[in-house]
Amino acid sequence: MTQRNHRAALKPLWPWWGPDLQTVRSRIVGRRDPIPGATSRLEFPTSDNSGDRLVGTLHDPDLPKPLLILLHGVAGCEDSIYLHQTAGHFVAQGFPVLRLNLRGAGMSAATCSSSYHAGCGRDLHDVLRGLPGGLTRNGVFVVGFSMGGTVLLNALTSSVPTPHVLGAATVSTPLCMVSSAQKLFSLRNRIYEKALLGDLIRQEKTLRHHNGLTDLSDLRGLRRIRAFDAAVTAPRHGFDGVEDYYRRTSVINRMHHTCVPILLVHSEDDPWIPAREYHELGAQKLPNLTLRLTARGGHVGFHFQGSEHPWYLSQIQDFLQRLMLPA
Repeated sequence: MTQRNHRAALKPLWPWWGPDLQTVRSRIVGRRDPIPGATSRLEFPTSDNSGDRLVGTLHDPDLPKPLLILLHGVAGCEDSIYLHQTAGHFVAQGFPVLRLNLRGAGMSAATCSSSYHAGCGRDLHDVLRGLPGGLTRNGVFVVGFSMGGTVLLNALTSSVPTPHVLGAATVSTPLCMVSSAQKLFSLRNRIYEKALLGDLIRQEKTLRHHNGLTDLSDLRGLRRIRAFDAAVTAPRHGFDGVEDYYRRTSVINRMHHTCVPILLVHSEDDPWIPAREYHELGAQKLPNLTLRLTARGGHVGFHFQGSEHPWYLSQIQDFLQRLMLPA
């Protein structure tokens, strides 16, 4: 593992000091500038006989560069501002980009009967198999944000081949769902949890509406995300309770199974996701992993002086460019 700790060189962008302001900055002042070029809608059938189809928006400059697939986090979709900004950045560099809606999220709500969860790596396998050949001829690079990174790592640490994948990157991703749940559900994060829970319930109601389901009784009275996962996520996806769900979707003990280069970007002051597991990985020196660990940056923040873009964009671009160099 290549590990770099960025402490002194990176200074938060004024006035966005502290982990919480770093975390919420994009929601407060972030812009969704138009992404250049033509777009098209792609659908990917799933292989579980459900009839569900994942939907994404493709931006294709038609240049000979790897395709980037972007995965959103919990309660997000292809319109999440970090996905939109990342797509705009890389499309401007000539990369084709697919903003994917995980099962039941965004545009996938109208084409799915079920929802995504942290361990649904099988859905990503289906997307990789369903890509048109013209999009894969220069390889594929996948980027997962927050829990979307957990989905990605679950796919890459399974025994299922990942065709065409040159490498991957994660930003602010839970490696251990158990410890991440403990931190996110702590008292200091209660406002965050309330906002995320509201988004999850709205997403679930939209999914049920598209499927003609009117019974919302199991959603009433939910006050915590753990309760939502216990009532909806775990039973829907065959887990033996919420603790079993968090335990089985944690990837920290399976990272040695990865066979493609992976960049892991994380901040030690992330208010939601512990950094302890990242330090554990750094100590293991796994050859396929590259860690970029900062002292500050919040959760999917990384707004530093000297750049108008989040710092993780330059790190992902540099990592990808190195993978594109001739062997």
